[in-house]
Amino acid sequence: MRMNKMLPIFPWCVSNQPVNRCPGDLLNYFNHMRRKTLKVAFREMHSEVESLLANEALSLMQRFNQAMPLVATFLDYARLERLDVGFSDQMEEIYFFKFEKPEYYAMKIYVAGWYTLMNGRPKGTAQQQREYFTEELRFIYRFFSQHAFHYQYFRSGMTELDELLFVRGVEVAPVFILEVPELDASFCTSGDYMFAKFIAYERLQELILAEIDQLDQGTRLVIPAGSPVIGGGKVMEWTGEVINLVELGYALYVSGQIGGGKAGLGEIFRWLESSFGLEIGIPANRLREIKRRKRMEKLHFIRLLQEMLTEYIDKSEA
Repeated sequence: MRMNKMLPIFPWCVSNQPVNRCPGDLLNYFNHMRRKTLKVAFREMHSEVESLLANEALSLMQRFNQAMPLVATFLDYARLERLDVGFSDQMEEIYFFKFEKPEYYAMKIYVAGWYTLMNGRPKGTAQQQREYFTEELRFIYRFFSQHAFHYQYFRSGMTELDELLFVRGVEVAPVFILEVPELDASFCTSGDYMFAKFIAYERLQELILAEIDQLDQGTRLVIPAGSPVIGGGKVMEWTGEVINLVELGYALYVSGQIGGGKAGLGEIFRWLESSFGLEIGIPANRLREIKRRKRMEKLHFIRLLQEMLTEYIDKSEA
């Protein structure tokens, strides 16, 4: 999913496809959008692109070739619409470039990343494919780590630097913004592109985790539900909140504590479900619940474990 890989340059039309987006069709699509608000037009475009990417009757190339022009046409419309209407004050400008435009532009980054990711998928065994997706996941984690300050700003909802990051024409030192492409100065700020990448990469992260989970479905360790995990036939019951088990499952997965780091995410979660006789659900969906927490509360259970164990050790040494 490396974003510096060369992406294909395709013509606007591809034959033998259910939805043919030739230039004339795109013009009609553009005019159709102009009769709607930006948010409504975005929802429609987003829905159509998602349907295209999920259409396995088309090749990867065909899906990409149809989806990207829809995104590009919407972005052209969004630019013309916002520049035509303008902004009533600086707060409105900040809101648009901090929340709305990154969501729009993230679709372009996501579609490009989706194609590169899926096109690079090896044809080998489930284990080889899992290793491929795991490496792509590490790439995303490294990106978030390299831009830790801005990613923290993005996740926490802070506002202190909004006038620096989301107002057009404000110059920012290159050391502060490490990645700014050559974009239209009348329709970009120092921070909106970075926020768009965060949104797109989080979506790609969810996609990768879902692919890994699917691979694990066929290679999981079969443990009967309710199997005893301690002597005497006694079944251990998880009496805490299920979301705490999600934190634990992800911590075990990313730290590689099980099976020499080769145990899959879905494999670990199914082991936890079987061991404690409960249902956790789709790991990626439960992770979204954790992401929605405030920054200081994201890993509540892991922090609680650390505090309680530290207290226990301190008391035992007293």
